[in-house]
Amino acid sequence: MNKENTYNISKKFLKLNQLLWRKSFAQNVRSVFYIIDSLILMGCKKAKYEDNGKKKVLIVYNMALGDGIMFYEVNKSFREVWPKDKYEITIICQKAFKQLYEVSGVFDKVIPMDFSGSVVNLSKRRALFKELRKVCYDIVYDPVGSEDATTNVYVTRAANGKEKIGVLDINLKHQLSNRRRKRIYNRVIEINKPGIHLIDYYGTAIRELGAKNCVSEPAHLPVLEAGVELPEKYYIVFPVASMDVKKWDVKNYAYIAEQIQKKTGLPMVVCGTNHDRPSIEEMLSYTSNLNYIDVIGKTDIMQFTSVIGGAEIVVTNDTSAYHIAVARDVNTFMICGGYTYDRYANYDYTELGRRKPTLITHKMDCYNCNNHCKYADFKVFPCLGSITKEEAWEEISGRI
Repeated sequence: MNKENTYNISKKFLKLNQLLWRKSFAQNVRSVFYIIDSLILMGCKKAKYEDNGKKKVLIVYNMALGDGIMFYEVNKSFREVWPKDKYEITIICQKAFKQLYEVSGVFDKVIPMDFSGSVVNLSKRRALFKELRKVCYDIVYDPVGSEDATTNVYVTRAANGKEKIGVLDINLKHQLSNRRRKRIYNRVIEINKPGIHLIDYYGTAIRELGAKNCVSEPAHLPVLEAGVELPEKYYIVFPVASMDVKKWDVKNYAYIAEQIQKKTGLPMVVCGTNHDRPSIEEMLSYTSNLNYIDVIGKTDIMQFTSVIGGAEIVVTNDTSAYHIAVARDVNTFMICGGYTYDRYANYDYTELGRRKPTLITHKMDCYNCNNHCKYADFKVFPCLGSITKEEAWEEISGRI
């Protein structure tokens, strides 16, 4: 795998996020960065505006791969708002996912940066801010959401732009004060659609910018060569999650992997980056006589989407593989917690001819808490950890 496409996320960042999700009240500590950044920005000189014949737009998108897959299709409508003959569009993104934005054909420039590292390393944070200030943009657009004191908000604050536009879901709990929000953004697009899926959230905001023809739908990803030798038919069990609190027990995954093979006779393909390998190898350690092909670390990001997209069956939870599999119309099963149930998990684009994934879930009254879990002292979110392997297999076995 190309080094630039290997997602080696900061271990310190993961530990910090793990703490914030387990103790949701602690998320308020992120507001401290507003003060820290004020000091860092004093030493980051802003470049003067240069007119090169086109207006310059910066899209701030620090999100992970799964989010990027949901952003992929609707972002093509940026060119309806900011046509290529009049605007130069740059996107700043997590460095490992540069290729995803390059292949879309939407952006004139892609700036890859270590966003996760900049949360826990002030030297990297200063380098990020200095990069943001090298160009004065006519428009800085943050599509992520300005509800909380999150990285996208602080990056937008640091960016060098004449006009800064953000998005606000008024149905979510707001951590960032209106006073600070107004200091950062010149314009905030307010969205009032309870239970809106993230794809439609992005699409709604882009339509508010002026893209009247924007259709909110899953990505139409390019079908590329996977770059590795694969069987004609196979299935994938992907036991990886962004944080341990969002990871279903790997022993359960091992059970599901064996049951699928017993029923279908298909080989399993294990894939991802070397960052994913420990979780996958742990799962494999709980299996016996399983026929599998290992392509971990052998694909770049876009080849990874092709490996996922070529599967007959994908089983996973809260991870990029889910959104890729849904985008490629694979028979997809998500072991699903409820922390962002409607926004991230609950796809329903059947009216557009897209296959609806199967969500394996344990419904609780507190679903859609937006990662602000009311419970304490848990290793895995209770809504996810309470799903048994037998319940999951019953759902899967009836649909394969």
